[in-house]
Amino acid sequence: MDAPGNTTIDERPKSAVPAVRPLDADRDREAVLGLWRRNLPEGAAERYEWLYRSGRARGWLGCDTAGNAVGAIGLLSREIRLFGAPCSAGQPIDLNVDRSHRLGGLAMRLQRSLIDAPCEGRPALIYGLPNAQSEAVLRRVGYEVVGTVQRWARPLESRAYFSERMPQGVVGDLASRALDTALWLRSPESRYWRRRDHRVEITDRFDERFDRLAREAADRFPIFGERTADYLNWRFRGAPDTVFRTLCLSDPSDRLLAYLVYHRRDGVAYAADFLCLDESHGDAVLAEFIRLMRIQKTKAVVTVFSGVKSVTRRLRRFGFQRRPSSWRIMLHADAIELGVPRFKLLDPSNWYLTRADIDTEF
Repeated sequence: MDAPGNTTIDERPKSAVPAVRPLDADRDREAVLGLWRRNLPEGAAERYEWLYRSGRARGWLGCDTAGNAVGAIGLLSREIRLFGAPCSAGQPIDLNVDRSHRLGGLAMRLQRSLIDAPCEGRPALIYGLPNAQSEAVLRRVGYEVVGTVQRWARPLESRAYFSERMPQGVVGDLASRALDTALWLRSPESRYWRRRDHRVEITDRFDERFDRLAREAADRFPIFGERTADYLNWRFRGAPDTVFRTLCLSDPSDRLLAYLVYHRRDGVAYAADFLCLDESHGDAVLAEFIRLMRIQKTKAVVTVFSGVKSVTRRLRRFGFQRRPSSWRIMLHADAIELGVPRFKLLDPSNWYLTRADIDTEF
């Protein structure tokens, strides 16, 4: 989640240019929260604790000549599997600069501080998900566009998509019920069922079964972010302001075959992350989830996913429609250092990206 930062050339005397230094999670807490209140109103103290007290994120602070914080950026660190090999990765987060310093290039220098960190602290691969204002900053410091974050939606109630065209009163109710029945009869989930000996459960925590599934599934996807139980507990169970549930599909030995993490808001279900051992298990867990959401009178199911075609084909097969999106996925990496051709890194069909790989819910 970023705030705009202009990157015009700074012509002020060097003594007046804000200095950039590493952020101290304890000492600089109030300074960062003050910046967030001014520039990122959706930021909150709970988010700071979640990111920085957990040790998952570190940051850099821009200070004026009086030592006042006037800008900041964070780096959320994690591990990924890159074409079968472990790789350190990071995501820039919460770039924000006070309005009075947006003409001095501070946003770009904060980004450069992240990229130019000492080798032992710099991820080999950095992927950014900037807003429109910050995209120009990332381009100027060497990021390249991979693609867009794909948004997908599946209506479960006709009124969710046709409310403006529906008549009111009894006639509208009858028309809505007829359309809902038609949606159900044509719905793919009515044709996908789990095996009788497979079990479905809903949980709010992640255990060693998720570690095993992530290990077994990782090599199916060329660029695949960490999904250990520890990471998933931090990302979803510990996330501020949102209560997540996880639908699990297991075999008789309690081996986890597939899962889907979700939350609900205003009658809409948001699928935040999903993973399966093979395609049949992916079909089964998605069908179970959609049926459950129908029972709970959910208007629609929404998700973000960018990456491998087997997953996008499944979403389309289950009636999801891709929605317009200008939200970029951008990459900063040394292909030679990584030993992977650049065209493979920049091919969006090699990625596996869900909300598990993003630091925000909306």
